Amino acid sequence: MNCEQARDRMVDRWMKGIDEAQRVEWEAHLAVCPSCKAEMESLDPLWMAMAESPVEEPGRNLRSGFHHMMEAYRLGASQRVQPAARPWFSSIAAFWPRQALAQAAMAGLALVMGLTAGHLWTARSHDRETISGLNGELKQMRHMVTLSLLQQQSASDRLRGVSWSMRASADDEVLAALVDTLNADQNVNVRLAAVDALRQFSTQVTVRRGLRESFARQSSPLVQLALIDWAVDSKDRGAVPAMEQLARRPELIPEVKSRLEEAMSRLREGQMQ
Repeated sequence: MNCEQARDRMVDRWMKGIDEAQRVEWEAHLAVCPSCKAEMESLDPLWMAMAESPVEEPGRNLRSGFHHMMEAYRLGASQRVQPAARPWFSSIAAFWPRQALAQAAMAGLALVMGLTAGHLWTARSHDRETISGLNGELKQMRHMVTLSLLQQQSASDRLRGVSWSMRASADDEVLAALVDTLNADQNVNVRLAAVDALRQFSTQVTVRRGLRESFARQSSPLVQLALIDWAVDSKDRGAVPAMEQLARRPELIPEVKSRLEEAMSRLREGQMQ
């Protein structure tokens, strides 16, 4: 016998009684199951008290009182008139309980619902403020990581710093660091990456000025070609004087010189148009 069967047998014992075999089996289960035994011991006095309660007998005036009540109901129903239209709030009032305890419970429920709604609204506003604060901290972190990586000894770290600059906020400090990297870094790959990173900010005056000045400071043909392509793509006619100075260098390789002449011609034609 399992616990569920023992509880059913317990109810049968109280309600209608059980035979000797069922009682023996049930008591054997109680002997090995402390939880069922404790439940039986806690409920047994209650059932015993219910069994000893006297059974209510109907009074002598029950039938006549019932007939009087039905007669009063018929009389009231025959005199009922059509109710006038009630305002909308009276329909809501009909659902309001008349007992004081129930009214207090309803008022408490309304209060809890109001507080919950207010908390959810406040929490949503707080979440927006938190997300905004986290975004600001994330931008600041990217800014600090970018500047830190650009100052590292390893060229790979400086390349990572240039990559991070594309995700950082384009403030003056980061842009100035990129221009310094373009002009002073010893690694050609890092300087090339700096040109690519500065392309997306070439509409800013400080970046255009830095890229123009960089023509005179570059000795690598690869970086020189990257600067020439930038000037043509951005249609920066103000870079023509710097490109003319670069074209006068005697050590300039033919490929760069040819690209310079073509780029200056295109920019001058655009200026004349």
